[in-house]
Amino acid sequence: MRKLTFLLLLVCFSNHGFSQEINKVAKAKDEALTGAPADTAKKRWFIQGSGSLTFSQAAFSNWAAGGQNSIGLGAYLNVKANYKKGKHAWANTIDLGFGFQFMGKAKNAKFTKVNDKIELTTAYGFELHPNKKWYLTLLVNFRTQFANGYNYPNDSLAISRFMAPGYLIPGIGITYSPTKWFYLYISPSSGRFTFVLDTALANAGSFGVEKGKQIRGEFGPYLRADLNKDLAKNINLTTTLELFTDYLKDFGNIDVNWNFLLTMKVNKWLAASIQTQLIYDNDVMIQSDPTEPAGPRTQFKEILGIGLSYKIN
Repeated sequence: MRKLTFLLLLVCFSNHGFSQEINKVAKAKDEALTGAPADTAKKRWFIQGSGSLTFSQAAFSNWAAGGQNSIGLGAYLNVKANYKKGKHAWANTIDLGFGFQFMGKAKNAKFTKVNDKIELTTAYGFELHPNKKWYLTLLVNFRTQFANGYNYPNDSLAISRFMAPGYLIPGIGITYSPTKWFYLYISPSSGRFTFVLDTALANAGSFGVEKGKQIRGEFGPYLRADLNKDLAKNINLTTTLELFTDYLKDFGNIDVNWNFLLTMKVNKWLAASIQTQLIYDNDVMIQSDPTEPAGPRTQFKEILGIGLSYKIN
């Protein structure tokens, strides 16, 4: 009996040792094929982002100082999904936002849009330098909105719609990416297409298109800097800066689109967020004062929200 027990233990230990050797060989093979340790070889996606749903409400009854009843809802989603395998890299960004308010008494409350944004970016890069910081990159950026926009309080005539305007930027250039959370893209030759797919707005020559036309094309250098970093355990900063100028018209007159999002989490489900967007486009005429002629203006939007939030990491 003792001999049988000894033989069984010997077989078990032999199988265990043999299995360990097989695992070592398999691990070494994975490292040789991927150039990375076996336990991290399959971790090629870096996904980070946040989403939020905020609610606001105000009610007044016989309030001597005056005020308007209001109820509002806002939501945003910002997600970055980056893929890396060997010399190939693929970066994707989804940035969506929509918010509204109903103001006034329930019977005649007026709908007011306070936020509306669709922005999608995808970029494929091929590594140029062995230190994995420089990539030859093909980038496409698309931007538009969900719903009609109005020059409130006048809500009878839409001044913007879905794909009016819409912006598309395709280009090829170089990306510098020293870390997972930052990249700088520079292209000497990018196209920029403005779409106004609404007959009335196109006939008025809105957003820089020629009157009666629905598409305007530009060609020039384009720069995009993208940062997504945790400043502290519960504080995240996401910001994107885009600069473009047209070789063919007013070269050196730079169009700017700068997005900023700061998220501060209280706990897993509650957070405060500050969103801003700054735009300057020399071809977009804005009449901020009826007594003055329309002209290019610096556009700025700021949204402060506190509500339900979820972080993707």
